[in-house]
Amino acid sequence: MANICLTFGTNVPANSIHQALTTLSGLQGWWTQGTSGNPEKGGTIAFRFGDNGGFDMKVILATKQQVHWQCVGGPEDWLDTRIEFDIQESEKQTKLMFRHVGWQQENPFFHHCSMKWATFLLSLKDYVEGRGGKAFPNDIKIEAVGM
Repeated sequence: MANICLTFGTNVPANSIHQALTTLSGLQGWWTQGTSGNPEKGGTIAFRFGDNGGFDMKVILATKQQVHWQCVGGPEDWLDTRIEFDIQESEKQTKLMFRHVGWQQENPFFHHCSMKWATFLLSLKDYVEGRGGKAFPNDIKIEAVGM
């Protein structure tokens, strides 16, 4: 199985990252404005990207240090994969460790999603640091057409 793993460090408190991952307004601020649903443990969040479709994520873990989702709706390559956000706070910085785990194979869609996750994690960093995120449809485009 293939995994996407990314990280960033910031000077903002862990609670700021936690709120960006566990509230609809937070998720709309850095990933996609087309976010709805229930971001609490056991709930399902719908992430929509206009004509590009979207994903449904079941919240399987939601603590102050960890937010994990399982994909229950969306493209076949994403089904049953897990999105994991682990927040680590120290005296010097707060780190976000991100993983999208359980891909069956590295294919062109995997490579596309890997790059898109990088752009959205940078959007999350900008969002929590007060510079405003670049949530879809205002995200960084990496393809000549579409997303």
